[in-house]
Amino acid sequence: MERLALASVHDYRDFDVVSLPLQQWRSSWLPGLKGDGTLVRLNWSGARATGFYVSPDAVLEALASLERAED
Repeated sequence: MERLALASVHDYRDFDVVSLPLQQWRSSWLPGLKGDGTLVRLNWSGARATGFYVSPDAVLEALASLERAED
């Protein structure tokens, strides 16, 4: 599904979709993206691969909130 959304947009057609363990994404990727000043794009969908841009801190906050709700 993700590959189809990316392939439909010229600028993203050569991107690769990869799977990462959540803990690795949280502990390594999100801090790195924050340090680079890069936003996280979530929920890519549709013919134009639209989604939401959020800060790495917002993603970390949302994950922590979900974990608290599970306890």
